[in-house]
Amino acid sequence: MTGRKLATGATLVGLVVVVCVMAVWGYHAATAPIGSTSSSTHTGSTCAPENQTVKKFVRRSDVTVSVYNAGDRAGRAQETLSLLERAGFKAGAVGNAPDGIKVARAAVYSTKSDDPAAELVAKALGRRTQVVHADESLGPGVEVVIGDRFKGLDPAAPTKIQLPKPETSCG
Repeated sequence: MTGRKLATGATLVGLVVVVCVMAVWGYHAATAPIGSTSSSTHTGSTCAPENQTVKKFVRRSDVTVSVYNAGDRAGRAQETLSLLERAGFKAGAVGNAPDGIKVARAAVYSTKSDDPAAELVAKALGRRTQVVHADESLGPGVEVVIGDRFKGLDPAAPTKIQLPKPETSCG
């Protein structure tokens, strides 16, 4: 009988050790910052390093643009969207600007603050075009509102803009 009691005692001690190790690991996992890993070179991606791509620029082909007409001349939103498409941007929506929005030449609206894509679109519309932070989105992508004095795109505008910090993604 002593052999059986000894085996039972050893099993209980082993189980207690396993439970303690799991409790420590669980506490560590539960109190670790979200998204942290044990690696000191964490990139924010969950894929293997060989599957990661690092994006340092936003290019026109990455940006969807919607155009809205705040002027009196009909058809200008579609004309402007066609110009932007020929310049390399992706087409979004077209339409009339909501009541109350007045723009003489052009303005770029974005729901994101410090939006590099909106800056790239603004540069394409001319150096005096400003990016305006909007609380609500009018349509897909970066939104452009044009007025009657809008003449066309700036042919010297950049086709890409550097991101403030590189973005890492899978694929």
